[in-house]
Amino acid sequence: MRCPECRHEQQYRDGKHCGKCGYCFVFLRKKDGISDFAFRQIIHRLSEGGHYAFTDTQLALAIARPWWGKRSWIPLKPIFLLAAISFGIGLVEQFILGVLVFIMMLPWVIGLSRWRKTVFHFLSAYHLVYRYHGTHPITGLADGQAFLHTTETELREFQYAPERILVVERDDLVDMLIRNRFHLNHKTVVIGCSGYPEYVFAACQEFLKIHPNASVQVLHDASLDGFDLTKQLMADPKWEFAHQRLTDLGISRAMLKKASSFPWLPSEELCRCYSGSSDNAFLEMILPDKSRLSGTMSADHIRMLDAGRRMPVDYVGPKQLMNLLGAAMTTGSLALVAANDIGEVIVDTDGDETDDFG
Repeated sequence: MRCPECRHEQQYRDGKHCGKCGYCFVFLRKKDGISDFAFRQIIHRLSEGGHYAFTDTQLALAIARPWWGKRSWIPLKPIFLLAAISFGIGLVEQFILGVLVFIMMLPWVIGLSRWRKTVFHFLSAYHLVYRYHGTHPITGLADGQAFLHTTETELREFQYAPERILVVERDDLVDMLIRNRFHLNHKTVVIGCSGYPEYVFAACQEFLKIHPNASVQVLHDASLDGFDLTKQLMADPKWEFAHQRLTDLGISRAMLKKASSFPWLPSEELCRCYSGSSDNAFLEMILPDKSRLSGTMSADHIRMLDAGRRMPVDYVGPKQLMNLLGAAMTTGSLALVAANDIGEVIVDTDGDETDDFG
């Protein structure tokens, strides 16, 4: 184990605390599939050296990304293994029998390999985030609670001359955008559809009285609930002051008509339940449909929506998302970046994550 604080190399048998600096290790690579050092490297890369706050979805996807990045379409290793087995059968039994086994099993091996390349264990990665966060609080993690108890000094951050209002479906995205100063750089009031932060929600009502022509744009995930968010806000008495100004910025159904594969995730409610449990195995046991635990790379967006899945607007990193969102508020439509165009995290021979800048 390599300590992420002092880089001291330590054996498993020497305990969970670093013998040099006392750091408490959270993960065992043989059991969890990741080390503390690798986890911290992923955070460093996602936040670009601590400059950007990020959501738990962005971090969990960054951890799971080696499973759903660019992949070879032809599963060479399984085919070679099947060929070796078939050759052995041919030597022991009959040559023709070995050939028949190879021909009959080849489509099944290819099909199974392709299916496995579309599935990644998102909730397992999501659970790792909160296991680590419980021992070593992740300062860059935007959790939708940063402005629940805003002080008078912090309220001055919201005292600027905005040009528009951005209503976001999830409170953690509100935190991520505000902590990264998106509201200041783009002169935009950022507020959650729940009315979070409360001070900003109250200010929005006064702002629209003074500037009745200001636009109010709505940002949401690609999901059945997300597609109906604008209608829900129009029917909500709390949002009556903005009824006539609401514009759906996306992700819209029209954007999903492109034949690109995107990461589809379990419902947000299931993610929250999963993150709050200390017993990962228990949740897996009580869920009757184990496929709900996984993420899926798919271009069959209708099937994903019907299955209750969602494609999160923050499937890209914080910097890339803010660039896309800044352009979307001008053009009126959020552009989607193909999953294969997102930078990957490569695992080196020591099992630690390293950056791929090529």
